[in-house]
Amino acid sequence: MIKTILLTAALLTNILTAKELSLTNTQANQIAKKIWLNEGSGVKSKLVWWNKGEEFASVGIGHFIWFTADKPMWFWEAFPPMLEFITARGAKPPKWLKPDMHCIWDSYAQWQYAKKHNTKKMRELTDFMNSTKGLQARFMLHRLNFSFPKILKYAKARGQGKIVEQNYKRLLYKSNGTIDPKGAYLLIDYINFKGDGINKGERYQGKGWGLYQVLTHMDTKDSNPYRAFSKSGKFILDRLTKICPPKRNLKRFRKGWFNRMDTYYKVK
Repeated sequence: MIKTILLTAALLTNILTAKELSLTNTQANQIAKKIWLNEGSGVKSKLVWWNKGEEFASVGIGHFIWFTADKPMWFWEAFPPMLEFITARGAKPPKWLKPDMHCIWDSYAQWQYAKKHNTKKMRELTDFMNSTKGLQARFMLHRLNFSFPKILKYAKARGQGKIVEQNYKRLLYKSNGTIDPKGAYLLIDYINFKGDGINKGERYQGKGWGLYQVLTHMDTKDSNPYRAFSKSGKFILDRLTKICPPKRNLKRFRKGWFNRMDTYYKVK
């Protein structure tokens, strides 16, 4: 699914960079389809969403977070940079949609009204997200390529560089040294699902839930890296549901999150 550009043989033992991974249009669309099945069951109407009880909208195949003007959160807001990325690569958003704008709905109730009445902006935004799935997948790949060197640096400073790099390479490379498209998909999907794990603002009781945490908790003795990643992801996400503030009630997402981890193990 994801091919590699090998600049030199020596690079195989060093940190991966964005230049080493690229997607064909077919590959990007395949990844987009899998991620969208995870996030919204592949249903077009869920491309512009807002989970009841949350303070933000979730837009696109990765349900990229989009904050309102009066309720910015401490999580990384992914929708604006995603929009900037895909428009720079040829996407044509509705004239009213700009990367630097806040969410066009101020609350769940406003979004719900727009969804129920299928307003013009709701239709235009949904159609735009539906027509740019491949570019959105490219943004996700870009995020992984940009983030992993930072994750590795963070891990090395805490004496965990070796295990993070080892598990990353177990997922990303086949035994013959070529890129493993299954492992690449897992990494791309998870970092966009729950972040890189090194943002100090994304902590509850001092514990994170991103890619860094999953990589450090993987069982290195498990011969199947997909299974090890899946089990580690379940542990990290289960812990998240237990340590989050009660008002966030993340336990309601646990079943869906675990189903997602199961697809990592069974990915084809």
